[in-house]
Amino acid sequence: MYRKSVKLLLLVFVAMSVLYLIVEQARHKQASTAPTFPPDAAISAENTKAAEPTQAQQQQKVLVYYFYTTVRCPTCRKIEAFSGEALRQAFSGALGSGLLEWHPLNVQLPENRHFIEDYQLFTKSLVVVRVKDGRQMEWKNLEKVWELVGNKAIFMKYVQDEVREYLRKS
Repeated sequence: MYRKSVKLLLLVFVAMSVLYLIVEQARHKQASTAPTFPPDAAISAENTKAAEPTQAQQQQKVLVYYFYTTVRCPTCRKIEAFSGEALRQAFSGALGSGLLEWHPLNVQLPENRHFIEDYQLFTKSLVVVRVKDGRQMEWKNLEKVWELVGNKAIFMKYVQDEVREYLRKS
């Protein structure tokens, strides 16, 4: 009986390890066929209102999405709040000019469900996207937000550093 239990546990462990590797590989793979974004994508009421962007800014910009579901835990709300604060604190000029956009979106709404596949989401996520001429050039899921949410200063620095890197490329 003991040997069968150990064999079963090992088999489950191997299967879970393989599944974990597959999921991790999918999460880190950048989409080669980039979706295009409509000029006036859905933005929640929590968004910072931006002035009309110039022609050059419309050609290149950085989008920061916080993807959530209808039911949210306190940690999920904290991630959204800290992320928005980090952006407003460090990039108010870029937000005001339209070079940077903040989009908290509920992926359970029909019009936002496509983001689950677009960014291979499996939980609430903060994603930074660089857009040029209406086409996505690259994106990154800021996965460390879950680890860092317990330390606001480190969390905000992480988000600001990652967004700053994308803004440099724009």
